[in-house]
Amino acid sequence: MLQQMSVDLGLDDLSLLDLREIDPPPALGANLLMVIGTARSEKHLHVSADRFCRWLRATHKLSPYADGLLGRGELRLKLKRKNRRARMLNSVGASDRSNTDDGMRTGWVCVNIGMIEDGRTVEQQEDIHQKDDDYVGFGGESSGVKVVVQMLTEEKREELDLETLWGQALARYVRRKDRIAK
Repeated sequence: MLQQMSVDLGLDDLSLLDLREIDPPPALGANLLMVIGTARSEKHLHVSADRFCRWLRATHKLSPYADGLLGRGELRLKLKRKNRRARMLNSVGASDRSNTDDGMRTGWVCVNIGMIEDGRTVEQQEDIHQKDDDYVGFGGESSGVKVVVQMLTEEKREELDLETLWGQALARYVRRKDRIAK
């Protein structure tokens, strides 16, 4: 998957964050692996996310969900509406000086690949066998790992700085875990 993202899609600066150990789990779910990559432009971002989703469906029979992805016809439709609005404003002598969000420049696409079975660490697999009777909660405990791919433009990646955010959360968890163990 990382080779597909790097070589075939041309995403730069790939980072893999292993968030399977964080407790409490992130909002995206427990047993989370997050991949972060940088696209060169807004168009490259959307084309790469679309191709990546198609590749996952065709090659691995997965059903990824891409949040923030503009479909092929959607971008064309939004540009057509924006141009029509600009022509109407020009015909009455006004200009569109508002800096409203036109919904075309997201800078960020989150591809939720979903649950992939047998993605636990060795320690987690050993703990599962010991805790089978101790599980409390809704549903059942999953044995898979959830994979999420964050594709961002350079500007958005610098603005959000997800590596630092999740790195600090992981460091806090490790410090808390060490304190409890002592």
